[in-house]
Amino acid sequence: MTAAVARVDALPPGFPVLRDAALAEGWRMLRVLEEDWDAGAMRFAAPGEALFAAWRGGALAGIGGLTVDPYAEAETIGRLRRLYVAPPHRGRGLGRALVEAMLAHAAAHGFRSVRVRAPPAAGRFYEACGLLPAVLRSATHMRPL
Repeated sequence: MTAAVARVDALPPGFPVLRDAALAEGWRMLRVLEEDWDAGAMRFAAPGEALFAAWRGGALAGIGGLTVDPYAEAETIGRLRRLYVAPPHRGRGLGRALVEAMLAHAAAHGFRSVRVRAPPAAGRFYEACGLLPAVLRSATHMRPL
Protein backbone atom coordinates (compact mmCIF):
# COMPACT_ATOMS: atom_id res chain seq x y z
CA MET A 1 0.00 0.00 0.00
CA THR A 2 1.33 3.42 -0.89
CA ALA A 3 1.76 6.17 1.68
CA ALA A 4 1.99 9.93 1.25
CA VAL A 5 2.56 12.94 3.52
CA ALA A 6 1.52 16.43 2.49
CA ARG A 7 0.93 19.86 3.97
CA VAL A 8 -2.78 20.65 4.30
CA ASP A 9 -4.60 23.95 4.76
CA ALA A 10 -7.70 22.48 6.43
CA LEU A 11 -8.66 19.45 8.45
CA PRO A 12 -8.61 16.79 5.72
CA PRO A 13 -11.45 14.52 4.65
CA GLY A 14 -11.50 11.53 6.96
CA PHE A 15 -10.50 13.60 9.99
CA PRO A 16 -13.55 12.55 12.07
CA VAL A 17 -12.58 8.88 11.69
CA LEU A 18 -9.02 9.67 12.80
CA ARG A 19 -10.29 11.80 15.72
CA ASP A 20 -12.58 8.98 16.83
CA ALA A 21 -9.73 6.45 16.66
CA ALA A 22 -7.65 8.70 18.94
CA LEU A 23 -10.56 9.14 21.36
CA ALA A 24 -11.12 5.37 21.46
CA GLU A 25 -7.52 5.04 22.69
CA GLY A 26 -8.04 7.72 25.32
CA TRP A 27 -6.14 10.45 23.45
CA ARG A 28 -7.85 13.85 23.23
CA MET A 29 -5.26 15.63 21.07
CA LEU A 30 -7.34 15.46 17.89
CA ARG A 31 -10.49 16.58 19.70
CA VAL A 32 -8.49 19.59 20.92
CA LEU A 33 -7.12 20.13 17.40
CA GLU A 34 -10.67 20.16 16.02
CA GLU A 35 -11.97 22.48 18.75
CA ASP A 36 -9.05 24.89 18.29
CA TRP A 37 -9.48 24.77 14.50
CA ASP A 38 -13.22 25.44 14.69
CA ALA A 39 -12.69 28.32 17.14
CA GLY A 40 -9.88 29.77 15.01
CA ALA A 41 -7.50 29.47 17.97
CA MET A 42 -4.95 27.31 16.11
CA ARG A 43 -4.96 27.05 12.35
CA PHE A 44 -1.21 26.57 11.79
CA ALA A 45 -1.26 29.82 9.80
CA ALA A 46 1.40 31.99 11.47
CA PRO A 47 4.70 32.39 9.59
CA GLY A 48 6.49 29.05 9.50
CA GLU A 49 3.59 27.06 10.91
CA ALA A 50 2.06 24.10 9.04
CA LEU A 51 -0.30 21.16 9.38
CA PHE A 52 0.62 17.85 7.73
CA ALA A 53 -1.46 14.77 6.99
CA ALA A 54 -0.45 11.23 6.08
CA TRP A 55 -2.47 8.90 3.88
CA ARG A 56 -2.05 5.20 3.36
CA GLY A 57 -4.02 3.35 0.73
CA GLY A 58 -6.18 6.42 0.19
CA ALA A 59 -7.24 6.66 3.87
CA LEU A 60 -6.22 9.41 6.25
CA ALA A 61 -3.79 7.60 8.54
CA GLY A 62 -2.14 10.36 10.59
CA ILE A 63 -1.76 14.06 11.24
CA GLY A 64 0.62 16.46 12.99
CA GLY A 65 1.39 20.14 13.09
CA LEU A 66 4.15 22.65 13.69
CA THR A 67 3.64 25.97 15.48
CA VAL A 68 5.78 28.60 17.08
CA ASP A 69 6.38 27.30 20.61
CA PRO A 70 4.22 29.46 22.88
CA TYR A 71 6.33 28.44 25.90
CA ALA A 72 9.66 29.46 24.35
CA GLU A 73 11.54 32.69 24.69
CA ALA A 74 11.98 33.15 20.94
CA GLU A 75 9.86 32.86 17.81
CA THR A 76 12.62 30.75 16.25
CA ILE A 77 11.66 27.78 18.40
CA GLY A 78 8.97 25.53 16.96
CA ARG A 79 6.67 23.05 18.61
CA LEU A 80 5.45 19.74 17.21
CA ARG A 81 1.76 19.35 18.03
CA ARG A 82 -1.12 16.92 17.81
CA LEU A 83 0.86 14.09 16.20
CA TYR A 84 -1.25 10.98 15.83
CA VAL A 85 -1.17 7.88 13.62
CA ALA A 86 -4.13 5.47 13.71
CA PRO A 87 -3.33 1.98 15.05
CA PRO A 88 -3.75 0.07 11.75
CA HIS A 89 -1.13 2.33 10.15
CA ARG A 90 1.53 2.28 12.87
CA GLY A 91 4.88 0.63 12.38
CA ARG A 92 5.02 1.59 8.71
CA GLY A 93 7.03 4.81 8.99
CA LEU A 94 4.13 7.26 8.78
CA GLY A 95 4.81 8.85 12.17
CA ARG A 96 8.47 9.30 11.28
CA ALA A 97 7.50 10.72 7.88
CA LEU A 98 5.21 13.26 9.57
CA VAL A 99 7.97 14.27 12.01
CA GLU A 100 10.52 14.54 9.17
CA ALA A 101 8.12 16.72 7.15
CA MET A 102 7.59 19.00 10.14
CA LEU A 103 11.34 19.20 10.89
CA ALA A 104 12.18 19.98 7.25
CA HIS A 105 9.48 22.66 7.15
CA ALA A 106 10.75 24.14 10.42
CA ALA A 107 14.33 24.31 9.16
CA ALA A 108 13.26 25.82 5.83
CA HIS A 109 11.28 28.52 7.62
CA GLY A 110 13.97 29.72 10.01
CA PHE A 111 13.26 27.78 13.16
CA ARG A 112 16.47 27.11 15.07
CA SER A 113 15.05 24.23 17.11
CA VAL A 114 11.83 22.35 17.81
CA ARG A 115 10.30 21.01 20.99
CA VAL A 116 7.54 18.59 21.88
CA ARG A 117 5.75 17.61 25.07
CA ALA A 118 5.07 13.91 24.64
CA PRO A 119 3.53 11.30 26.90
CA PRO A 120 6.06 8.82 28.32
CA ALA A 121 4.89 6.11 25.90
CA ALA A 122 6.01 8.26 22.94
CA GLY A 123 9.48 9.06 24.26
CA ARG A 124 11.32 6.32 22.39
CA PHE A 125 9.50 7.23 19.17
CA TYR A 126 10.66 10.85 19.31
CA GLU A 127 14.19 9.78 20.22
CA ALA A 128 14.22 7.42 17.21
CA CYS A 129 13.22 10.47 15.12
CA GLY A 130 16.31 12.33 16.34
CA LEU A 131 14.87 14.41 19.17
CA LEU A 132 16.77 14.54 22.43
CA PRO A 133 15.29 14.20 25.90
CA ALA A 134 14.79 17.64 27.42
CA VAL A 135 14.68 18.70 31.03
CA LEU A 136 12.19 21.51 30.56
CA ARG A 137 8.88 22.15 32.25
CA SER A 138 7.16 22.70 28.89
CA ALA A 139 8.87 20.02 26.77
CA THR A 140 9.99 16.43 27.03
CA HIS A 141 12.11 16.42 23.85
CA MET A 142 13.87 18.91 21.61
CA ARG A 143 16.05 19.07 18.53
CA PRO A 144 18.34 21.80 17.27
CA LEU A 145 18.00 22.42 13.53
